[in-house]
Amino acid sequence: MTSREKTIWIIGATSGIGEELCKLYSDDGWQVFASGRRVDRLEALKETYAGVASLPLDVTDKDQVAQTVHTLRENNSLPDLTLYCAGVFHVGGLSTLTDELCVNSMDTNYFGAVRTIHNLFPLLKERGFGQIAIISSLSGYGGLPYAASYGPTKAALINLCEALKPSFDRANLSLSVINPGFVKTAMTENSNLSMPFIVSAEGAARRIKKGLDRKCFEIAFPFPLVTALKLLRFVPYWAYFRLVGLSTGKWRS
Repeated sequence: MTSREKTIWIIGATSGIGEELCKLYSDDGWQVFASGRRVDRLEALKETYAGVASLPLDVTDKDQVAQTVHTLRENNSLPDLTLYCAGVFHVGGLSTLTDELCVNSMDTNYFGAVRTIHNLFPLLKERGFGQIAIISSLSGYGGLPYAASYGPTKAALINLCEALKPSFDRANLSLSVINPGFVKTAMTENSNLSMPFIVSAEGAARRIKKGLDRKCFEIAFPFPLVTALKLLRFVPYWAYFRLVGLSTGKWRS
């Protein structure tokens, strides 16, 4: 199979990392199925980049997710690679602990990925090959004061991928979890947070594609922030909270 014959389904393709990945894979000759809620952005991608097809999708609607997977199968277009990039980021601590914000975060960031895997995995297993990649975040490594409604959804995604990896291996399928640090996107541009080692969406997409080409289980960057946050998981809580407080400075409650 040549690269031009390969297919990728990018969920959350209308902005940020997802949009940049659409461009990269389209330029590389892949057939790209782009999904998201903003139909106008999907149509713009379709008109701008060769090989992009629009598949409008609201990941919080389980019936829509199931129907979209069914459509791909009926059209003999089950993807070689599925990238789950959909996500929302409500910055803050106690102020974000509302039903509206927390349910929205969990439904989009976590349950949307669960619905995707639930519907896609049996079909890929039956076919005998396929790759699924889920974008989580370095904020899933540990609790951070500015991510009270966001971080738990990303921690859940990391845990989910760790739990499912053996099942994917037994089915001869590939599973990846992607943990970026701060990325310049619409979700971060209006934030007043200090964002060390921030990378562009294009730079993040290139790192992700490189890791997916190698079928790495975890793709995490930038290295200094990955190292610092992983090390924090091994320190006692009294030190953890002090270091996190010093590194994040002031944040919204």
